[in-house]
Amino acid sequence: MMLPSEARQNRGETSIQAVLLVPVVLGIFFIGVHVTALVHGAHVANAAAIRGAQIAAFSNSEGNDVVRAMNEMEQVVSDLGSHMYSAPSLSIGSKSVQVIVKVAIQSVVPFLPTSITRSATVSREQFTMEQDR
Repeated sequence: MMLPSEARQNRGETSIQAVLLVPVVLGIFFIGVHVTALVHGAHVANAAAIRGAQIAAFSNSEGNDVVRAMNEMEQVVSDLGSHMYSAPSLSIGSKSVQVIVKVAIQSVVPFLPTSITRSATVSREQFTMEQDR
């Protein structure tokens, strides 16, 4: 049991502790939410990049296949609940296809990234006619 004089000395101590502790706890919570959003965005960007690269690698370098790959990447991103930060980049080489996708992240904490970029490289399919085998 505390004496009345001891109680007067500790008056307001709990309020000061709460004022100092609550912002720290909330900051840690919001940083955790933002990191979770970044991880989800990385997953979405990676899935879209791989899907677009697979479609483009299977194509015969026709213009409509490139458009189909771009549309598929945008569809994957929207199906997984995100938005494109910028248009995806698609480069088709002689042996491989590289896709770069940038996905927007909802900003929870200022000064942390609001977009995530992922790329995928897939080997091109080689088509040979039966008489050439």
